[in-house]
Amino acid sequence: MASRRGSLSTRLLAITAVMLVAAFGITIVVLDLVFRGSAEEALADQLETQVSALIGAVEPDEAGNLTIPQRLLDPRLGNPGSGLYAEILDAAGLPLWRSPSAVGLDLATGATLNAGQRTLTRPALADGTQALMLGVAINWELGPSATPAFQVFAAADLAASERQLGEFRRQLLGWFFSVMFFLLVALWLAIRFGLQPLRRMSWEIAEIEKGGLPALSDEYPLELEGVGRGFNTLLRSERQRMERYRTTMDDLAHSLKTPLAVVRNEVDAGHPDRVTLQAQVDRMQSVIDYQLKRAAAMGPRSLAARPVPLLPVLTELAASLRKIHRDKSVVCDLQVPEGCSYPAEQGDLYEILGNLLDNAWKWCRNRVAVTVQLGDGLSVAVADDGPGIPDGQKEAVLDRGIRADQRGDVPGQGIGLAVVREIVGLYGGTLRIGRAALGGAEITIHLPKGTGP
Repeated sequence: MASRRGSLSTRLLAITAVMLVAAFGITIVVLDLVFRGSAEEALADQLETQVSALIGAVEPDEAGNLTIPQRLLDPRLGNPGSGLYAEILDAAGLPLWRSPSAVGLDLATGATLNAGQRTLTRPALADGTQALMLGVAINWELGPSATPAFQVFAAADLAASERQLGEFRRQLLGWFFSVMFFLLVALWLAIRFGLQPLRRMSWEIAEIEKGGLPALSDEYPLELEGVGRGFNTLLRSERQRMERYRTTMDDLAHSLKTPLAVVRNEVDAGHPDRVTLQAQVDRMQSVIDYQLKRAAAMGPRSLAARPVPLLPVLTELAASLRKIHRDKSVVCDLQVPEGCSYPAEQGDLYEILGNLLDNAWKWCRNRVAVTVQLGDGLSVAVADDGPGIPDGQKEAVLDRGIRADQRGDVPGQGIGLAVVREIVGLYGGTLRIGRAALGGAEITIHLPKGTGP
């Protein structure tokens, strides 16, 4: 069990210990009261038996004198200090008989009870001990004119009962402390076992920080599964983001290499052509703007991305491409279900769909078709009626700097499809190149449902 401040194990164990102490304390008090009540009730029953035995054993004569056969009495009544006492008083409260065990003790002298009255009291005896005493008043009918009244009292010292109660308390506390100890040990073991996944996650995060592990493992309980998955997604996204920045810088340097060489050659020639220089400057500016835009499209950033409507995005991209390629009359058919949307970063969708449409616009003759479907995710197919992509180049064109047209008849830098594949990969999707029904290439991307860290 960790002893650090703020430890969940310590908090849980402390809270449970307090609850156990409170519960056991209440239970001990209740049991103590029940045991005390039961003991006094049992003692009162014994006194009732002694009073009944005395009433049955007493033999008054016609003069009202009492005779009690000693053989019928409890032997303890004949032993001084035995803890069991008895006394018989007349109607005025004067003693008529007192058991040898009560020598020197006034149990109820002066008491006056009405006939048939019963009392149960806790008087203090002469030696200071507490006693439980039962008294009963009776009228004895000896004849028409002789009805002597008597009061019979029996008392028991509570010291023995208190000793039993004290022993019961000691045993009760011992058992409860033993049970609480074993419960706390069992709870400690249960907490350690239950929080083991959290300790393992903490250790794995520390190892990731030191570079010892690439990501959190997948073997976590259901309660922590989402945490681990989200952490790994964020970690993977951050690593891909850093890799993407490095790749972007490499691509930027590669893309600027050619126009810089042209500018250098023009300057070295001594009479640079203004048109050529302007064209190369525009090209470099275009490359820089493109790479900055591409660097900004870094895959899913949010754990709960908002759904982006697809039809407005596709419509805007198609309108922009018509302005860029004014020399081509292209019919663009957008087949998008009504209200279709997908939870992703809007910039990423613009980058993916923009590159696919730009690629199709460049290579088509006069037709481009976009088909969007929703099912177990988002599926977008962009087709054209151009020459298509040969089977042997379908994998190669997805690499940066590789183009299907090596002659340069169609403008481009050969990184558009590579960017698309990278962003789709960030979302855990796939990209496939095939032959379209229009005769040209058909590039289909699939983004899984519910993607996003």
